Amino acid sequence: MKNSSYKNYISNLNFVRSSNDWTHLNNFSNSINSLLPSKTNFINRLNLVDKKMKSILCDDSWMGHCAKYQLQSGGKKFRALLALITADMFKLDFESSLDIAVCCEFIHNASLIHDDLQDRDLLRRGLPTIWNRFGDHTAINLGDYFIAGSYDVITKINVNPEYKCNATSELSRIIKQTLKGQSLEILGRSDFDLRMEDYESTAKAKTGGLICLPIKLVMILLGKQINENYFKPLYEAGLAYQIQDDLSDFLGIKDRGLPGRDLKEGKMNVLIMHFLKYASNGEKFLLKEFLKKKSESISEEDILNWIKTIKSKGIIEKSIEHLVDVSKKSITQAYKLDKKIYEIVKFVNKNILNRISKKIKD
Repeated sequence: MKNSSYKNYISNLNFVRSSNDWTHLNNFSNSINSLLPSKTNFINRLNLVDKKMKSILCDDSWMGHCAKYQLQSGGKKFRALLALITADMFKLDFESSLDIAVCCEFIHNASLIHDDLQDRDLLRRGLPTIWNRFGDHTAINLGDYFIAGSYDVITKINVNPEYKCNATSELSRIIKQTLKGQSLEILGRSDFDLRMEDYESTAKAKTGGLICLPIKLVMILLGKQINENYFKPLYEAGLAYQIQDDLSDFLGIKDRGLPGRDLKEGKMNVLIMHFLKYASNGEKFLLKEFLKKKSESISEEDILNWIKTIKSKGIIEKSIEHLVDVSKKSITQAYKLDKKIYEIVKFVNKNILNRISKKIKD
């Protein structure tokens, strides 16, 4: 049975990869001329971030042991990297830059732990998720434990107390914004009346805020005024991140196991939104009934059949085009605003696009 599922998975993955638009996506990603240094230039500092994260949360308590399990799974530490790069650009001191990186990684991990619980995902980065390994109650507590850690870090940064107070306030605002986005996403499951603009605004709120956070914290701690218009391109990049995430789920390259987990969970993602635009009334009815099913009653064969149906309507191509358009919009918006923000936005978009284009080539 396991071998049969794996063969179906590989067959499906090859089928989806057959789209010519992956080349278009890869070419566009390569055309983004980011002048910022690569991750390899920050490996030593990222290791210090990792060490500091563990020293703060990984004590001998039950929560400490669970935090160690969560952190040992790794991750790209993209938000930490953004904090370090931005700190160099704006000339923030070394220790404060590490603290901001740790703060952002704590919030990111908290969101992952709670997301996995709400989505009932079994795997994260190839390992059992916190709720799957330790139970629902531990996942709730550990997510909160990481959030508490983020406030602990930011309140101990050695800067002007007024700046620190403003940074703490911004951290709280971004967390609330992210939670509102997550709540709207859950409420929108199996909602066939959901509009594309609602999907996009929810994605920006849920994902864009956490991308903006490291840049905002660096600027605030240096006493700079925050102009929200400067961050619109990064919220747009948050939408690009969500679209690539939806595509990655469709292909099964998210370390969640098999493809189409959003379908199994009844989630309205960008592919389903595009599919509904071109599907017949009969197909819409069948998909609506499918998305209402309890996940445990859905077989992998059912999911693969829907993946093939969605693919046959050219939805992969439409979703890739959507992703490229959003990324282009993000970069164009930034070009008109500020040189430093422009460079950061190009760097963010290139990294987002590479997340999926590299996996397709692999």
